[in-house]
Amino acid sequence: MGKFDLNKIQEIIAKMNIDAWLLYDFRGSNDVALDILDIPRESHLTRRFYYFIPKVGNPVKIVNFIEAYHLNHLPGIKLKYSSHDSLLNHLKATLKDINRVAMEYSPFNSIPYVSKVDAGTLEQIKSFGVEIVTSGDLISLFGSVWNEEQYLDNIPVATALTDIAGGAFNFIKNKILANESTSELEVQQYINDEIDKRNYITEPPIIVGVNENSGNPHYGPSEENYREIKNGDFVLIDLWAKTKKHNAVWADITWTGYVSKTVPYKYIKIFNIVAKARDTAFNLVASCFKEGKEIRGFEVDDAARNVISNAGYGEYFFHRTGHSITTDLHGSGAHMDNYETKDERLLLPSTSFSIEPGIYLPEFGVRSEIDVFIKPDGTVIQTGGERQKEVVAILK
Repeated sequence: MGKFDLNKIQEIIAKMNIDAWLLYDFRGSNDVALDILDIPRESHLTRRFYYFIPKVGNPVKIVNFIEAYHLNHLPGIKLKYSSHDSLLNHLKATLKDINRVAMEYSPFNSIPYVSKVDAGTLEQIKSFGVEIVTSGDLISLFGSVWNEEQYLDNIPVATALTDIAGGAFNFIKNKILANESTSELEVQQYINDEIDKRNYITEPPIIVGVNENSGNPHYGPSEENYREIKNGDFVLIDLWAKTKKHNAVWADITWTGYVSKTVPYKYIKIFNIVAKARDTAFNLVASCFKEGKEIRGFEVDDAARNVISNAGYGEYFFHRTGHSITTDLHGSGAHMDNYETKDERLLLPSTSFSIEPGIYLPEFGVRSEIDVFIKPDGTVIQTGGERQKEVVAILK
C-alpha cells in the first residue's frame, strides 16, 4: 500500500520484538516480498535473492551476479554470490549474532497467504542457529494500515454503495410493477453504471444472485449464465468499489431483498440469524478494543460462527466471516477466519475488514456484509451507510 519505507519497516520490526526481517524470493514465488520491495511482478527473476532488514542499521542485499540489478532501487549493502558456497557464506555472515528473524512462513501453514517460503529455505536459515518467526503481523502493519487520506476518501464510496444497493432494488421494483422483464445481468449492469457515474471503479463480476444462485457465495451473472428476476424471487446483491486514485482502498457490502410487498418467514428467520452473527462479531471487536484487549482474526470468525452453529445452520456457513480490505479487495491484513484457515494475525488500528457471515441453503442464501474500520485511537466503526436490519420487501 505504498512505496518502500525503510524507517517505517524498522519501526515495525522493533515493535514486534524481533531482530530482523529476511525477505526471500525465487522466480516470483514470494509475491508478498515483491510487493513490499516494489519489484514488479513481471520482472525477469530467475535466481534467488535475499533482502535482510535489521532492526537498526543498514539492510543487506544478497543477489546473484547474473541478476545483481534487481534490488538496486533499495538501500543497503550489496553482496553478490555465484556459487552455492558463496551464497551460504554471505547468509552466514549476514545472520551472525541474529537470534529471531521473520520470514514469510506460517506455522502448520495456518495462513497460506503468508506461507511463501519453501521448507528447504527455512531449513537452510535455521541451520545458522536462527529462530524463524512468522512475518504475518509485520505484513499487516506494513501493507494493511490505512492513512487518513485513504480513510476520508473511502467514506463517501462506502456510503454510495448502500445507496446503489437501494437503487438496484428500486430498479427491480419499477421493472416488475411495469410488467417488464429484468434479470440478474440487467441489475448487475445497473450497478456497474451507477458506480461509473460516480467516477468510481469496480472489479467484475458484481454479484446479483436470485434464489439458488444467492446460495453460491461467489456466483456472478454473465452473458452466458444468468436468471430472470420475477415476483416471489429472493435476491442477493454484493457490490464493491473504490475511487480511481492509485492508493484508493475498497468498500464492499452485501444486501438481500425479496420481490414482494411482504417477506415470507423462512427468509426472515435466516436473515435474523445471519444479522445476529454479524452484530455479535462486530460487538466483540468493539469491546476488545474498548477494553484494550488483543483480538485476532480467527476469534471474530468464531464469534459469528458460534451464533449460526447454535441456531442449527453451521453446515451451511461454508465461508470465512470476513477479509482484510486494503488497496486490494482481499487485502494483506488479518482475515476473519477460523474455517478455511486459522488466521492468528492481530486486528490492528487503522485497518479495515469485512464482516459477512452467511447461511447458504440449496434454495437460497443469505449474507449480510458490513465494512469495519478501526480508527487510530482504537475506536471501532462501521463505514458507509445504514446496516441492513431486515430483508428488503422490494415491492413495498
